[in-house]
Amino acid sequence: MARTTTGTPTARGSPLAAVVASDSNDTSPLVATSEHQHHHQDHGTLAEARRFRRAALILGVCIVSFVLQTELTKFLQTSMGYQKPYFILYISHSFWAMALPAQFLYTAYFSPTIPPSFTSLQDRFSYFAWMIQKSTSDLYHRRRDYAMVGAAPEPAATSPRTHGHLSREDQGLWRHLFWVTFGMTVLFMLPSYLWYTCIGLTSMANLTAIYNTSCFFAYLFSVLLLNEALVLNKVLAVFLSLLGVAVISLTTRSEGENITLEPDTGRTAASFLGDVLALLCAALYGFEEVLYKKYASPKTYPIMFANTLTGLMGVVTCTMLWIPIPLLHWTGHEIFELPTLNQLSSVLMIATMGLVYNGCFMIVVSQTSPVFAAVGVMATIPLVALTDWILFNQAVGWGNILGGLSILVGFGILVRENQKAL
Repeated sequence: MARTTTGTPTARGSPLAAVVASDSNDTSPLVATSEHQHHHQDHGTLAEARRFRRAALILGVCIVSFVLQTELTKFLQTSMGYQKPYFILYISHSFWAMALPAQFLYTAYFSPTIPPSFTSLQDRFSYFAWMIQKSTSDLYHRRRDYAMVGAAPEPAATSPRTHGHLSREDQGLWRHLFWVTFGMTVLFMLPSYLWYTCIGLTSMANLTAIYNTSCFFAYLFSVLLLNEALVLNKVLAVFLSLLGVAVISLTTRSEGENITLEPDTGRTAASFLGDVLALLCAALYGFEEVLYKKYASPKTYPIMFANTLTGLMGVVTCTMLWIPIPLLHWTGHEIFELPTLNQLSSVLMIATMGLVYNGCFMIVVSQTSPVFAAVGVMATIPLVALTDWILFNQAVGWGNILGGLSILVGFGILVRENQKAL
């Protein structure tokens, strides 16, 4: 498949032409002996094994960072008494802006595809902007003719530019990138705000188990929005996951009603409300993932664009989504209070863990597959329950065990169906 071209920055001659050519997926046919082919296959197998070992290690970092982020948020809102979910969310998502300079530094100084003659800062910025433009062009030209599998429609090629003026098409691409960034930022904020709100209402074990059902909602929305085939076993997997969520929520609620007295009835009702909001949060996360796949996941430089989009979402959050903070304060829903130094340090640690989790998760997806990454993240369910038991002395009931097993069985069925498809 030939890559798209959208105006290559060709300062100082045309060394980028070789990069464009090498970036193509098309390869010339090779004539090799069977011994050479066998050696090449062995080398590919070893490289594949190294890649999966590296991905497994990064997945471990991803899981640990998620558990730390979850427990730090629980500690901040309960033990430290700083129950400001939107402000914590605002700081955490604004922290994503750090991904933008990090991606630029890698692309402009460490990427093997950058031409050696691009040594000035202006050349490196132009090269980075050109890569973003190519990915945005992919999204822009296939936004109406989306296909989950297959090549993207080829946009019209434009001649390389050496001046700083933007054509009408370039302006349209940057506007499209802004609206994609803004839309994805809002979509990410809605379920994330529910997640931070649920922390003060339900246990972290319940919240983590319910949150991980977002992958099943992603399948449901994939059938509706991406025209994915409706498979009986996948429907069964969705049913088992939702059954597990119901077991976890209802048994925890009934245990609380049997053990506690009248003063704790409000806490039981709050826990049930937290579980319902967590289920809504999971559904919104699944919806968001499908929309991201459909409208914000290019086939050209997908990993670079994902990291860049994450950074741009952090910029949009920092510069635009502070507006609800005074509105929430004036309505009395969330009275704004500056955190103490200890509370601020916890907020910054939560933001750092969130950035590490999102970055590592994207790397694992790029190195393996979304199914492998999602299966690995499911390990957060028993880990968070164990952490709650160790740090907060919260007992792990039989409902958590049976519900977690139901979720894992359902996910196992989904994994098996995806392996069949491959």
